[in-house]
Amino acid sequence: MNIDNSLLLLSKLQIPPPVLHMVPRHHLLARMNEGLHRKATFITAPAGYGKTTLVGAWTTSLSIPAGWLSLDARDNDPFRFWQYVCKAIEQAIGGLSPSCRAAAATLSPGHYETFLTALLNELSSVQQQFLLVFDDWHEIRDHHILSSVAFFLEYLPPVAHVCFASRTGFEWAKARWSGRDWTNEIHIHHLRFDLRETIDFFRLCADLEMPREQAEQIAVRTEGWVTGLRLIALGMKYREQPSAASGKRDGNNAKIEQFLLEEVFEALDEATRQFLMDVSVLKTLNGPLCEALSGEPNSERKLAELARDNLFLTPLDEQNGWYRFHALFGDFLKKQQQRHHPNKTEKLYRAAASWCEAQGFGEEAIDYCIIGREYTEALRLLEQMRTLMIRGEFSTLRIWLSDIPESLLRKHHYLYFSYIYSLLWDNAPAQAEKHLQLAERYYEKDAANWNEEDKNRYLGYLYYVRNFKATQYDMDMVKGLEYLRLSLQYSPGGTDLIFASPQMPLIPSIYRSYNGKRGRHLPRNLADQFFLNMIAFMATMRLEETVNVCYGELLYERNELEKAESYLMLGLREQIQIRFQPEKVYIPACLFLSRISKARQDETQASQWLDKAAQYAWEDQAEAAFIFIEAERAALRLDQGDVAAANEWLERYRLTPDDPVSVHQLFIYLFLARTLTETDRTKEAWALTEKLLAIAIKHHRPMDALEIQVLQAVILQRMNKPERAVLKLEEALHYAEPDDYIRVFVDKGEPVASLLTAYIQLRQKGNIRDKHMPSLTYVRRILSCYGGETAAPLRSDVALHTLLTRRELQIFHCMEEGLDNAAIADALGIGIGTLKTHINHIYSKFQVTNRVEAIRRGKAMHS
Repeated sequence: MNIDNSLLLLSKLQIPPPVLHMVPRHHLLARMNEGLHRKATFITAPAGYGKTTLVGAWTTSLSIPAGWLSLDARDNDPFRFWQYVCKAIEQAIGGLSPSCRAAAATLSPGHYETFLTALLNELSSVQQQFLLVFDDWHEIRDHHILSSVAFFLEYLPPVAHVCFASRTGFEWAKARWSGRDWTNEIHIHHLRFDLRETIDFFRLCADLEMPREQAEQIAVRTEGWVTGLRLIALGMKYREQPSAASGKRDGNNAKIEQFLLEEVFEALDEATRQFLMDVSVLKTLNGPLCEALSGEPNSERKLAELARDNLFLTPLDEQNGWYRFHALFGDFLKKQQQRHHPNKTEKLYRAAASWCEAQGFGEEAIDYCIIGREYTEALRLLEQMRTLMIRGEFSTLRIWLSDIPESLLRKHHYLYFSYIYSLLWDNAPAQAEKHLQLAERYYEKDAANWNEEDKNRYLGYLYYVRNFKATQYDMDMVKGLEYLRLSLQYSPGGTDLIFASPQMPLIPSIYRSYNGKRGRHLPRNLADQFFLNMIAFMATMRLEETVNVCYGELLYERNELEKAESYLMLGLREQIQIRFQPEKVYIPACLFLSRISKARQDETQASQWLDKAAQYAWEDQAEAAFIFIEAERAALRLDQGDVAAANEWLERYRLTPDDPVSVHQLFIYLFLARTLTETDRTKEAWALTEKLLAIAIKHHRPMDALEIQVLQAVILQRMNKPERAVLKLEEALHYAEPDDYIRVFVDKGEPVASLLTAYIQLRQKGNIRDKHMPSLTYVRRILSCYGGETAAPLRSDVALHTLLTRRELQIFHCMEEGLDNAAIADALGIGIGTLKTHINHIYSKFQVTNRVEAIRRGKAMHS
């Protein structure tokens, strides 16, 4: 979801406008000010005690900046929640760094430490104290969010203070922080109005001079409940004398509703009563939307008047005219609408849905349909989303479909299987399996009454979802391929399920995200068959771009560069059709096209592909993409022995080997490990790769694990541990050969080539004996891609200055003069690690393995 386009995002972040004629509550403001040095303020009280009003007044009274977030039930999605929090924080401090925004893209359920560490580090550098407010916190129930917020508060720097306003308690926090004096708490007894405040309320808010005796009776009767005072004030406004039960706060909602009916609602004119009942079904209100439901042409003015009269209507912003009812009054109005016009309810919800649909708010339209049990309309809107990515988070689809009666879902087969599909995206494979088995039994029971077309479509759905579960959860590609074959057999035109992919973190590789269990290899012919079938299957729905790029990546790893290029280009051309997170296609496509150009030694074209990726990302405002693009650009420079760009990248994104790392950040921290290696920080590099390898294996990322092992071999070589380096490389070769991976070795340059050569020599001498060793044919084929053992001899008529870069020429001349490495590094002002990289490049270009041969070859080219 693009949260900038959310219907009410701005109002969610809007600090409530000041309440006119508000009763001063200096003692509460002072209590809250005294708690600013603590981590958090917790305000807990039932509805109607003025929590939001108090926090709003406190926020505006402070001389520090503040961010505000009003929560609702749909914020129980970790990605959405923290994206909103980032927006609120940015309102307070002015913006977040690129590294923090990139870390935000790694958010997924259960994986929040990496992002929060980056965010907390960012907040630690903020100079001015600021406030972050969560209003209506009781709406949040998701345990992932509660855990992540607890982590956030645990390590919150002193510069920040967080305020929570909630109807329910904070047991999730108190259990952690009991006795630490981290929190300031305000409860219901603090919020009750005393006698003096009661008198002030009627004088300021109702323009009534209340006699002390009468005010004392009211204060006792309402128990200081401010909403009760407001009810009495409204009753006095519309009636000469309110009823005896005025505003009593005794937990009896029936009495409150009775008072609202007798003292407020019935005192309004008929037109206003009808207007309020008509718009009672709305979660949020503005003039045009209310006009669509009520037919009142002056709805905007009507709302402003009701808000001005304090009729339980809260403005959400000052510019766009959005409001919401106080919860108690909203519930009361809905009951009145049901009581007086029960046959009209369906029409009102339909009108709300129609208005939202016309304004382009499709998700909100479906919400109104489902709340109003207008399932026919909901199905119509969902029909329009077939084979399209839904704008919101994937959990939205699951929530919608779970609210539609299962008996109705089963009659709409595509919806039923879309629901099961959404359960898999929601990481609920056991629940999905239960429904798949029910679907199979349902078919056995009822299919005899269906026509052949319905049977085939049903089985197409069933086997497609089975394929997804097999490949993504069971990691059984063979079984997945069979399910896909069956799905194509029964539905050769593809499936029309609703594809609502989750808002998942961006990584610069599609293939590595769907790679299966380590050591369980899919034979090459089956892998090709799987991808070609999947492309054909998805092409019928015009969703094949992701599979094209994924297959292109696999072909690249096999060193089939021309075929890889064609599939990557196909995916890149088709990605313009993608509405939802298109960067997940064009970033890996452009990065691998850049690598293909680099493999062809066309550095200019390689750089241009990265420029293209940056252009796409800039146009889409895909900030999370730039950390990958800039890393790949720095890698191009690193291949030339220039570590400056890599160091600038590290500085820009503030990465360290000790950072917590999620599975979605393997690419980023693998490049960090390579940079550490090239700058001779080998101990740190080794420790980091050990951490990364454990993550890759745990999360079933065998391709990442393989690349980490190859880098570990290079690190061991740098640490002067050649035997261990060769054995580590052999381990990587063992995993790579069944899949015929080539580039994962070749792309690491000459250091791996020298290790491969050493490995062959050790094998030939019989120093390594194992029946499960990788074949030498495979090893030699990798070497041939370097121009190694089978390369054509270097031509002696090639000019030295055309073969070597300017820096390499300087180093070569120093070598000719007999300077050792330390002297060369000192003379040129570069590090030993950088020097070794340059020397290895010289050896590779001269096709030699030591300094003596290099000087001899260079002198021959001089002459």
